[in-house]
Amino acid sequence: MELSPLIKKIGHSLVEIRVRALKSILSKLDHSLITITDIVQEKMLFVYLLEWFNFPEVPMKEEVLGLLLTLAKHPSSAQMLRDVGAVDFLSQLSPTIEPRLRAVIDGTLDQLFQLPELLPSHSAVYSHGACSTTTTAPTIVSVDDNVPKMGYFHKSMHCSTNVPPQKIAVRESVRCLKFSVFPWLTLTNTDRHILSSNESSLGSSNPNMVRTTCELLCDVIMQDFPAEIFLQRPGIVKNLLLLLRLGSGKGEVSYHHSSALSCLRQLCVGLKRRLRFHQDPGFYSAKQDPVSQNSSFSNTQEVRGNQHSQASSPAAECSSRPSVVGRTGQRARGDGQDGDAASDSGSSHRGWATVQAPEQTSRTPADAAHMELLDLSVKDVLELQLQQLSVAQFAVATMQHAIPLLKTEALHAFHRVLELLCDALLLLRDSVCELVWDDLSLVGMELKEKLQACMQQLGDILSFHQSHSADVPHSSLVNHRMAYIGTAIFTIKLLQAILPPEKAGENLPERTAAAIFHLCLDSSLGSLLPSMQETAVAYLEQVNSDSHDIYRRVNRAALWMESTCNFVKEAQAEGERNWLDLLELADQAIDGLPFHQHLPIIKECVHMCSYLWKFDQPSPLLQTESQKLFLKLLSHPSPPVKTETYECTLNLVKDCLGIQNLSREKAAASAAVNFLLHHKVLYEISAFGLQDSAEKLSGVESRDYKLYT
Repeated sequence: MELSPLIKKIGHSLVEIRVRALKSILSKLDHSLITITDIVQEKMLFVYLLEWFNFPEVPMKEEVLGLLLTLAKHPSSAQMLRDVGAVDFLSQLSPTIEPRLRAVIDGTLDQLFQLPELLPSHSAVYSHGACSTTTTAPTIVSVDDNVPKMGYFHKSMHCSTNVPPQKIAVRESVRCLKFSVFPWLTLTNTDRHILSSNESSLGSSNPNMVRTTCELLCDVIMQDFPAEIFLQRPGIVKNLLLLLRLGSGKGEVSYHHSSALSCLRQLCVGLKRRLRFHQDPGFYSAKQDPVSQNSSFSNTQEVRGNQHSQASSPAAECSSRPSVVGRTGQRARGDGQDGDAASDSGSSHRGWATVQAPEQTSRTPADAAHMELLDLSVKDVLELQLQQLSVAQFAVATMQHAIPLLKTEALHAFHRVLELLCDALLLLRDSVCELVWDDLSLVGMELKEKLQACMQQLGDILSFHQSHSADVPHSSLVNHRMAYIGTAIFTIKLLQAILPPEKAGENLPERTAAAIFHLCLDSSLGSLLPSMQETAVAYLEQVNSDSHDIYRRVNRAALWMESTCNFVKEAQAEGERNWLDLLELADQAIDGLPFHQHLPIIKECVHMCSYLWKFDQPSPLLQTESQKLFLKLLSHPSPPVKTETYECTLNLVKDCLGIQNLSREKAAASAAVNFLLHHKVLYEISAFGLQDSAEKLSGVESRDYKLYT
């Protein structure tokens, strides 16, 4: 909500506009349309509230001072008030104000003089009509009440013993999670029974019961419960992961695996949908509903068990079902809050509600949740919350258990495993950031260790599909190749999501680095997915500089071989030619001579240089580039290349200046040797070529060169 125009009106010169704007802000605070945290950073609001008393007519003094007192209880707004000079202003205002309001000013000044708390345990909630504040439940588990409170002027020696643990806790806080756990949801006894019975059925030794339970989970249970329920009560998830472990070392995917893969993939999709819901600012509400499954905040009332919401709206008090965004007239499935049990869906099996007493059927959702907590003690709820899985833990555990199944040679099964891994990767990317590699907390170190194990498993899978036996059937070779490409793509996607290239040297396992080196050398994969191979090269450069140097040399040699083939093809083609491109191809073909040793390209290069120099008005650029190419051949370090260059040049000169050309015009006959008459070329031939130790260059051919030159 944009508040700047409304705040600006508080400083208007007309008293009616000022009063209307102030009342609007107070009303929004009363009805929880905005909170104190929404306005603590609006600096001009503090200025206008203080300047309120500078106008000739000053109405609503009590309301303005009450709002200032409420703002002073928030650390950020208190600092903002001190910055704008509120202490001096209120000190001078206090003697001129009515005695009954001086207490409010004194309370505000006391708040401004207080030091910020090290661990804030409450937040201010504005209450219009009375200059007071109420406190909400702490969001941090409070320390022992017997510990002396820390303060600047406190001289207790016991405080110093408590400082180091607090500093350690701050330094080792979890920094690697973008999203940790979902808001806690309560369940009815019936819902808990449904989950526990399905959990036990998954652990049955009867294969048919396991398969039937997986089908029930996919078709009914996971449709009826919010996806986060299965992370908050992770027994079903753990059993599904154990099913993936059955026989996974053999690389075969059985029907047990298929059923578990379907359930886990549907859970990943559901978690992704719920994650998007909680991250959507359009569903944000300043009012924190401790009961609704769609609340974007975790509620601590469930943990404490004896605190109730003080800000329930009249609509919520008279309604028998929770407010569900986007679900009008339909119960909030699986949250254990539905007071209207006469639903025809039957999925929650709560038909007993129709025979309740009248005083019980009129209970609000908050009362229903409170009654559920009476059944579960606070200790039990805390134990359940400590056992829940975070989104990151679930994603990593799913990958750890599914990656070994990539060894299968059945493409259909491989695709199902890869689909699950891709869905889990999306959850991992949205819940874990790159700081996981530097996080020293227990959660961070556990995630780092498991991610490294996953990457090592992927390296082993890549090596398995690449180093298969050569005498296997052709169909099996195709399957191995498809599996290798799919695993390679997922591996690169995983590295891109969680591991920056600059941190790969310290965190990438050795076997994975070796697999990435072979992936970089895969030319067919590079032509199919060039961006993937470029990413792999970037990681290889950080992990192993020697392997990266080998890759660069191999890649350069492959480029030269390709350029040689293209040059030969273009040189023999008829029609118009792009001489600059042809010269570039020729230059790369010459660099590749030590590898392909195709000496006939030298003759093509010499004749091309001769052709580009024989025109009356040749292109200076083409002349320069062709001359560089010819000098490169004349001074080549390989004796066979140099000898072939001189032989081709001598044969060209003999053909142009031979006795058979006496009948032709002199200019036309000698134009083909113009490229030899430049001083750089003559110097290279006379100073180095004729003095070469090679027998062919120093013998008869040397005398022929001298004669024609």
